[in-house]
Amino acid sequence: MIQLGKKIDRFFLARLRVLLVCLTPILLLSACAGEKQGLAYDTLKLAFTSPHSAIDAAELNPAYRYLKVEANGQPALLVLGYSNLQPNSTSDIWYSAFKEVIEIKDGRLANTEGMDVNWTQVVLTDAPPLTEALVNTDPSLSKRAPRFRYSRMRTVMPGYHVNIRETVIMQALNDIPSDAPSVFKDPKTNVDIRWVEETVLVAPNNQNPSIKPLRAIYAINTKTKNVVFGKQFLNEHFFVSWLSWPYPSRVLNQTSESTPK
Repeated sequence: MIQLGKKIDRFFLARLRVLLVCLTPILLLSACAGEKQGLAYDTLKLAFTSPHSAIDAAELNPAYRYLKVEANGQPALLVLGYSNLQPNSTSDIWYSAFKEVIEIKDGRLANTEGMDVNWTQVVLTDAPPLTEALVNTDPSLSKRAPRFRYSRMRTVMPGYHVNIRETVIMQALNDIPSDAPSVFKDPKTNVDIRWVEETVLVAPNNQNPSIKPLRAIYAINTKTKNVVFGKQFLNEHFFVSWLSWPYPSRVLNQTSESTPK
């Protein structure tokens, strides 16, 4: 997904910081005028990619929202282009400097563009909010009889596997997943974090080779109800993860988190 350099060029960073400062008043003025979607192209210019250490050290403009995204371990810092607000749903569209795009819908990965593997034309039917899995964690419930399930349809590229229809089951996890980022393994900064897992249900008589037991995990802040981290496998060998950035929240506070409805 991401074209990595060995480091962020200092000159580029200096130019980027100047651009951020100059565009902040424009961003605020446009936001007041309700022209959020018109900011998408300008916001794209502010995205940049870098290794983990450079992202960790980058100075961020609090006027913008950021995600730290990884595609099979390759990191990038993405900037929010715009939010599509619906009565019962919110989709956030995020951009990288190389025009990779991801859509996060109510905390879940929806459409992607510009990666080695992409999901397009994603439709979620009757998908419950991720926070509902945390309401009842009855251990008697099993994956064979899950309380929460919904339908998903998607197209996968490359290969053009069209209109894959599958059932996704959702459940709360009692423990931190083994593949969770190390930043979540510090109990002092993650007191309010709970985990939810989703898995594609594969029937014993399944004849569709495109349906695999793909897995996703989500970290939810139980105080804010925000999804602060997600990881979705797009196929058996390729995943995308996203983390509200910075994490734990510092100057940017909670505004960089994705809120499920």
